[in-house]
Amino acid sequence: MATNGKTTSGKATYTNVCKAFQYKISSFKTLCNQAKATTGNFTRPKPSTLNSFANWINKGAIVQTVSCNQVAKWAKTANCNFSTKTASPASCKTILCKKFGKTSIKAVCRTKSGNFMVATSPTCKGRGFTFPK
Repeated sequence: MATNGKTTSGKATYTNVCKAFQYKISSFKTLCNQAKATTGNFTRPKPSTLNSFANWINKGAIVQTVSCNQVAKWAKTANCNFSTKTASPASCKTILCKKFGKTSIKAVCRTKSGNFMVATSPTCKGRGFTFPK
């Protein structure tokens, strides 16, 4: 704080804060969407699972979704077996941890549409982290 009562932070500081807020808002919207009515052949995540993800968001994690087919592609590059027919959150987490590192992947669960919802760290190896498309 400057002596005149004005802050001395630059524009970049506020930009970073805004990005963090946007990631949190987007992640909470994803959780809220999962709590709404079920669709398709899969059930929505349990309230305890959604609360666990909310805790990860509060600790700075970002919630991202990824399809079973994409996880299967990453499994091939990581030399792991992964069947989209018998895929589980535990097997998905194993693949993602091998591909992106254990410190990047915090939690995994199924979404109501059958994809996987993943709580990830905001950075991976010093860079911003989002799943490649």
